[in-house]
Order: sequence, then structure tokens, then C-alpha cells
Amino acid sequence: MKALPILLVLLMLWSAIWRPGPGDYVARELELELPTAQTTDTYDDHGGFHGDGTTCTIIQLSDDALLEEIEKAGTWQAFPPDDAVNQLLYGSYLADAETQEPFVPPIENGYYLLKDRNAKAAEQPNIMTRGSFNFDLAVYDADNRTLYYLVLDT
Repeated sequence: MKALPILLVLLMLWSAIWRPGPGDYVARELELELPTAQTTDTYDDHGGFHGDGTTCTIIQLSDDALLEEIEKAGTWQAFPPDDAVNQLLYGSYLADAETQEPFVPPIENGYYLLKDRNAKAAEQPNIMTRGSFNFDLAVYDADNRTLYYLVLDT
């Protein structure tokens, strides 16, 4: 019984110190392991009406473990992206508000995964014909071992 207060104090200290980072969030959302990842940049302006906004997290990896996981998953699509994804990536939808530069540079070898969260996705499968967007788009640049995780809510 004497160990219980000590254990509780240690647990409270650990929970006060440890905070999950953006890489942890991305790994959870994409159901991936990011063992040797380093978050290099994060942009988030989800402060708008009803949580509208854009998020971009860029994660640099030191090995090809994620590439192997993506290839085994079978849910990611190889580059080049289809017309809709290309328009989302390099149009004005996923760009820095200040510079108007796309978050994702041109990629030759890689994979992408689009998770459409729009309530009307089944009724309107063409994402570009809708009045609003709610999606997650993950892009892996195989040449540079870089993962881009983008979220757009309008």
C-alpha cells in the first residue's frame, strides 16, 4: 500500500511531462508506424468557423521502413496522382496562406492516400464537384523520405 502513493505521483509527473507530438497524431490518423521520424514543419490554421482550416505536417524519415509499410498496406496509390488529387495538391486548396506556395513540392516517385471525410462522399464521389471539403491527404515522397500529412476542412 505504501507504493501506491509513489506510483500515483510518478504517473502524474509522467503525464505532465510527456505530450504527444504532431508525428504521433499523424501515425495514429494514418494507422502507421513512424519509428525514426522527425517532424520538420507544422502549419495549422484550424481556428475558423466550425473548425474550418488547413493543416500540414511534414515528417522527415531516416530510413525506408515507412515506404515498405505503405507498399504492403495496399491502400496507398502510386504517383502520379489522379486529376482530382493533383488539383488538390497543386491548386490553391493546399497552399500556405501567406506565400500561396503549395505545401507539397513536385514529386516524381511516391505514394498518396486520400481519406474523404465529407458527409456526401457516397452521393457525390467526385470530390471536385462539392461545395465543401473535408479530407485528409497523405503524400509520401520516396526519393526524399518525406511524409506530408494534409487536412482540409471547409
